[in-house]
Amino acid sequence: MSTRFDCPTSFTPQVACVSVQFWSALPNRLAVDQAPVSMQVTDRELRVPPLNSSETDRRDLPRYVLPAYILLIVYVSLSPFTGWLAPEQGALNFLMAPWPRYLTAFDLIVNVLAYMPLGVLLFDLVRRSTGWALAVTAASLGGGLLSFTMETLQAYLPMRIASSVDLMTNGLGTVLGALLAARMGRSWLARWLVDWRHQTFNAGARTEFGEVLLIIWLFMQLNPSIPFLSAGTILNPFVAEWNTLPQPHTLLPLGLAVALNVCGFGLFTSVLLQPQVRAVRFAVGMIVVGGLLKMFAAGVLLKPPLMLDWFGIETMVSAAVGLAALWLLARLRHSWRIYLAAMLILAGGMLAKLAAIYEALSRTLGVFNWPYGQLFNFTSLTLLLNEVWPFVALAYLVVGFRRLPSSDAASIPAKAHDV
Repeated sequence: MSTRFDCPTSFTPQVACVSVQFWSALPNRLAVDQAPVSMQVTDRELRVPPLNSSETDRRDLPRYVLPAYILLIVYVSLSPFTGWLAPEQGALNFLMAPWPRYLTAFDLIVNVLAYMPLGVLLFDLVRRSTGWALAVTAASLGGGLLSFTMETLQAYLPMRIASSVDLMTNGLGTVLGALLAARMGRSWLARWLVDWRHQTFNAGARTEFGEVLLIIWLFMQLNPSIPFLSAGTILNPFVAEWNTLPQPHTLLPLGLAVALNVCGFGLFTSVLLQPQVRAVRFAVGMIVVGGLLKMFAAGVLLKPPLMLDWFGIETMVSAAVGLAALWLLARLRHSWRIYLAAMLILAGGMLAKLAAIYEALSRTLGVFNWPYGQLFNFTSLTLLLNEVWPFVALAYLVVGFRRLPSSDAASIPAKAHDV
């Protein structure tokens, strides 16, 4: 118990009184510091947001998103990575070459939009240690250097065409992205997004890598040729043989794989969240958003007769079973949820791959109704991500078993007392 002193109003006696208060409260403070770690209440456990979380939030999500996005650009720019040959007229000849004969507005827009996120991420990285003007300049130079490198390497690939137009449009996209980040950094939307992340996800670098995996999972849903919550590709009925059509005995393992994937994905998201966030509701929201993305992409990209082939009645029933299991398992302790998420993601991913249909990429491209280009790069990239995502998530959970911040409700103290 501490003793309260009423200090006088004059300056000198007041200083003395404050000193007495400090030394009288010191035993209580030492007692708290010497208490067992399990009984101490830390600022992290209190989950007290900073005075202005949009300004003081120092979590470094871009340091994980930026390398992933650079790898995405490298893959799209250099795939299929075969047939390397030394250019006859030099690797930099594209800088002096005339403009391409066939140039579409779609290609120009895609080149600009593809590099805008890079400008945003580079600006966010540089802005932490310098002013916004220098950050915009550095981000623009970084994006231009990456684009120049990709165009130069494309000169060694006979299947790719290096172009100064691509270099200029990519550079323009980087500049626009950096300027957008400079403008949006002071907007209410940016502050709301930062506050939402602060209130939804646990803090720490390990949690942020899990957030990147969630972003990649949402990006994968933009390919409607991948069955929802499963593996493989949808069947192209225009060129399929009779013996490749889905058989009744394959529906059970596919349905079981979907249920396991739904439950495993829900448990995966639950270990990233703050204890007060409803894990099942958040997982359902993520799955619904993924389904809406898949539906939108199917309406834009697929041929009309195939717009719903990515989602069947068996998928709906299996997803409901998986959500029911998630509702029961989400009440377990943090460590148990990590373990079960790893096992379910592994089992669901392997079972889906064993029971799914894998069409050749040339046949898969036949289900699309997209005449504007870039389809091969997009399809091959998302198919690759869909195949490796379960294994990356499994490795992440294994490594983070004892290192991820706790998402148990018990980690929130019932009441905080002043000491």
